[in-house]
Amino acid sequence: MSAINSLIAKAKHYIGALQPQQYIAVLVALSALVAWRITYVQHGWVNDDSLLYFEVARLLAEGQWQAAYTLFPWLLYPAMLALGHLGSGLDIHTTAQVINIVLFSLFSWGFALLILQAGGTLKTMWWGGLLLLSTQYIVGDILGMLLRDEGFWACLTWALLFMLRYMQRGKMMDAYYFQVAILIAMLFRLEAIVYFILPLSILASHAQPLRQRLYKTVHGISIPLCGGLLLSTAVILGLVEIAHLGRLQEIIYLLKQGFIERLQFIQNKADLIGKQILGHHLANYSDFAIWSVLIMITLSKTLKVTGWPVLLGLIAGKKAWWHMHHQARQLFSLHLTVGFVTSVLIIINAFVLSSRYVIASGIVMLVIAAFCAEYLYKKATRWGKRGLLLLMAGMLIANLHDFDKTDLDRVAVEYLQTINTHQQPVLYDTENARFYAHQPFLDRIPSHKLVESLLNNGKITDYTYLMITVAHDHDGYEQSIQHKLSPQFRQIKTLYGWRKKSKVLIYQRTPEQ
Repeated sequence: MSAINSLIAKAKHYIGALQPQQYIAVLVALSALVAWRITYVQHGWVNDDSLLYFEVARLLAEGQWQAAYTLFPWLLYPAMLALGHLGSGLDIHTTAQVINIVLFSLFSWGFALLILQAGGTLKTMWWGGLLLLSTQYIVGDILGMLLRDEGFWACLTWALLFMLRYMQRGKMMDAYYFQVAILIAMLFRLEAIVYFILPLSILASHAQPLRQRLYKTVHGISIPLCGGLLLSTAVILGLVEIAHLGRLQEIIYLLKQGFIERLQFIQNKADLIGKQILGHHLANYSDFAIWSVLIMITLSKTLKVTGWPVLLGLIAGKKAWWHMHHQARQLFSLHLTVGFVTSVLIIINAFVLSSRYVIASGIVMLVIAAFCAEYLYKKATRWGKRGLLLLMAGMLIANLHDFDKTDLDRVAVEYLQTINTHQQPVLYDTENARFYAHQPFLDRIPSHKLVESLLNNGKITDYTYLMITVAHDHDGYEQSIQHKLSPQFRQIKTLYGWRKKSKVLIYQRTPEQ
């Protein structure tokens, strides 16, 4: 027992002797280890979007620039994969895993510095790190998907850090660093362009004269202002055509007519609700109903993106909001507002809102939650403190645990490779399965469309084995396929996914009589 106490005492002494930069380095190293573990427990599983980036990276590595741009015009992340692949000799998949860990570590580093810059202590930083690494969605689900999102998180977090420093210190280089970080974030995700509005938070600081605040604000957006003016002038003079602006055309289209069309689409939905759901007497509330639903969906996704423990901590520890520097509160308030408005615009435009799109707001929520967690821990009883630590530890362990979920595409490929001893032609109907089987990329054509096209042109009989994927809510598709494939093919195996929510039917061509 004395040996254990001695070891604990030595550990406390060593930890107490660490410098602030060393604490930050330890947190970043821990984040890298967590990212590595998350990558490991994926067992090579890839997201559907990742396959697109892999294919673009392959084209770039082979020098097929035009083909790569045609397939996906936002090339920064695929270019990083291609360069890493060529420079290291690793395959593109492994390169993506390494880059994923590096980008998440860079994000964690900026996240730690942002907490400290906002007025937090080293303890606040560690609470923030624990909250981040224990998030079930951001780390547990998204981190292992090998997406460009991690680069977006990193650049946006560093942009927030530079803007906060600019607000506090007034150094012009911080303003330029902020703008460069946003520009790089845009090269990961175009939506980052909306965060150029963050320097407007400087106007809320009444401690400085209005003229000085305006001067600092203009410097904070000088690059996009100059770039926008030059680009607009070039378009007006005919030096540049709108068709050559790449994905920036999407923003121009939305500003010109896209939102008008979407608003009309939503109005049609509102009329439908009024007629079929609300009825004659309540039809006048149809506009209110549709807009309330869209806003509530956006609010719900935003509040839940970091998980219920973080949300409850933000509410219970709301007094700790005032422990942050007032510049941080102003910046974070505008950031959350911009993020929410952007999410509403996305749901209006696409009528869908992935939780991935609200992680930008979740990052700031986690920073604020770090202050709340430290405050609640100080106020808690001994058992309350233990409960809080156990909760954080349990959520972190859940993220790191290997649940060994069934990867149905991989199982199907392995089964087919086992029975196809003579290397007969096999139809793999999903992009993931084709990736595992080292088959050519087919631009992520939906499974049912691929199978239907082969049935219509008669080329389905070119294959000896068929892999047919059926989602849990598409039983009609399964019956239809069985009817269309008979008698040329017979079903030889059914493979089930996680909790039997999906299944794969394996067919073999019937020998000709």
